[in-house]
Amino acid sequence: MHDKFRPKNPGRLTGNPHLFALGLMFLAAAVPAGPLSTLAADLELGGYYENNLQAIYTEETDEILLSTSKLRLDFISGGAGNELEIRANINTILYHGATSIDVAPFLPEDVVDSLLNSDVPTEIEFPRERIYLDNAFLTWRSGGFRLRAGKQQLSWGTGYSINPTDLFHSKDPIDPTYEKEGVNALRVDYRWGIGGQLALIAAPGKDFGETGYALRLGTHVSRIGYDMAITLHDVVDSTSVNITEMTGETDTDSITINVRSQDRQAAGFEFSGELLGLGVWFEGNYNWMEIEDDFTRAVFGFDYTLNNGLYMMVEALYNTRAEEKAPYPLEDWIGTIYFGEPVGRYWVLAGMRKELTDLSDVSIYLFASPDGSMMVNPRLGANIGQNADLTIFAAFSFGDEEGQYPPGLYSLFSRVTVYF
Repeated sequence: MHDKFRPKNPGRLTGNPHLFALGLMFLAAAVPAGPLSTLAADLELGGYYENNLQAIYTEETDEILLSTSKLRLDFISGGAGNELEIRANINTILYHGATSIDVAPFLPEDVVDSLLNSDVPTEIEFPRERIYLDNAFLTWRSGGFRLRAGKQQLSWGTGYSINPTDLFHSKDPIDPTYEKEGVNALRVDYRWGIGGQLALIAAPGKDFGETGYALRLGTHVSRIGYDMAITLHDVVDSTSVNITEMTGETDTDSITINVRSQDRQAAGFEFSGELLGLGVWFEGNYNWMEIEDDFTRAVFGFDYTLNNGLYMMVEALYNTRAEEKAPYPLEDWIGTIYFGEPVGRYWVLAGMRKELTDLSDVSIYLFASPDGSMMVNPRLGANIGQNADLTIFAAFSFGDEEGQYPPGLYSLFSRVTVYF
């Protein structure tokens, strides 16, 4: 009944074979036959093995241990002396031990009661095994022109913890630099000069009517030393839910929850540069929604590095899609759990990073909300071998029980990656 709420890639757009057939036909007609015959001979293999271990503890439950093994195989051919390039990677993920987690302890009590009273599960299940194509695309280049077809990264934006102008992916704020699964799309880029770029994207949906489109026009303004860009999107959005209250014969209120599918148009702007010795960046957009109220989402940040190498940064989120004050409505909590949407209107992220040695660094980030809740995110990264990295980070929440970061969460995560 509620399978629609199982975790998934927040991208709303699935494959359309007809659109991809047109793109591949164009590539076949545009690309000379010679480079095609050399791709097999140029094939390179690489990848990595990764082990992830996460221990989660709350004041209301026993500890939970999640462990996964991930094997990624990369296939690359062409792209150096050739104009034609093929890249793909296959990921295999295996869960050891627990394959589910109950999110109820991480939510306000009234939100949990509403979910349970409506027979909406609070337990998120993970498949024991998953094998999938993370990225698989064909690229053709000619001068400043590039055409790419297939499953690929479409990430845009200057923000660190969130990218308002990226409507095809979402970030985990406590692990924002980790790789994201690709999106099926046709993409055309043209680059010129210093920082000049025109990008056009068509990401197919179930039919042509649900195909998402995006445009990015960027440039470097040399007089002031800033990179600037405008973005436009026209997509079908399914990152929110509709909640209907019902009263039964026993006068007991219940609710039904359905994923909302709606047209979404967005116009965005971003810049990055330097001001008074500080690195500064801004990214935001205005969103016209078919069903929901229109909203603005933006981030602004600045950073600075001291002479001793200590890096410091601050980034603030403004998000009128969410309510201004706690308690936040149930639909916003469902949006953050299953679609990665911010549950509150504001947050401020402050962080510091310092190299311990040439091969290791330590950092700490603090997420603070005006509702009185906070989350601390310390991190340690180290190169532990010629081709091996270790990352350890944690999350601890405290403050207001109805805030964005309900208190009592303690999580420790380790990741070992060996490249080959």
